[in-house]
Amino acid sequence: MPSLTFPKGETAILVMDCQNDIVDEKGKMAAMNNGAMARLIKQHDVLGAIARLAEAGRKTGVPIIHVRHAYRPDYADAPHNTPILAGMKQNEILKDGTWGAEIHPDVKRQPSDIVITKTRVSAFYASPLEAILSAQGITHLVLTGIATDGVVEGTARDAVDRGYYVTIPDDCCATFTEEAHRAVLGGVLGMLTTVAKSDDIIPALPR
Repeated sequence: MPSLTFPKGETAILVMDCQNDIVDEKGKMAAMNNGAMARLIKQHDVLGAIARLAEAGRKTGVPIIHVRHAYRPDYADAPHNTPILAGMKQNEILKDGTWGAEIHPDVKRQPSDIVITKTRVSAFYASPLEAILSAQGITHLVLTGIATDGVVEGTARDAVDRGYYVTIPDDCCATFTEEAHRAVLGGVLGMLTTVAKSDDIIPALPR
């Protein structure tokens, strides 16, 4: 594994799509695939790992940015070109202002954290993310969240194309199966980004 470098004042940690509908066993999206993803998240304590990494970042002054996936109550901003996104309106998933769209309490935001909202897979699409990163001089991103083959992969590819250095802690993301999780991080994404463990990233954060 390449050495981990996180320049002081140029690094941010993103906590993406860790919302009740997605990660909680009672969430509407979590019910898909018979709750397999929610069980894996709980079994591997993915939210716990994300929370520990985020807290370590706060202690060293690294910005923590929560990315929410949420739609207007009328779903006027919901796309219809993919089956999974088109089903959001039909099943009233991730409706802004509801419990399902709230950030899960295991990774709850702190007063110093930044929160942005998106309506597509990548955290960059039609969101203020890049403007915030640019204003703060951020060049290095640590990406966490659910799912590995959803927001993490989508944002990672987008970020790399925009010139950011991307690190993904593999214990801070998950998807519907462990095989799919490993396939994403072990494929091209593993060559575009640095894949590591949160326990290796924490001591490398800028002091």
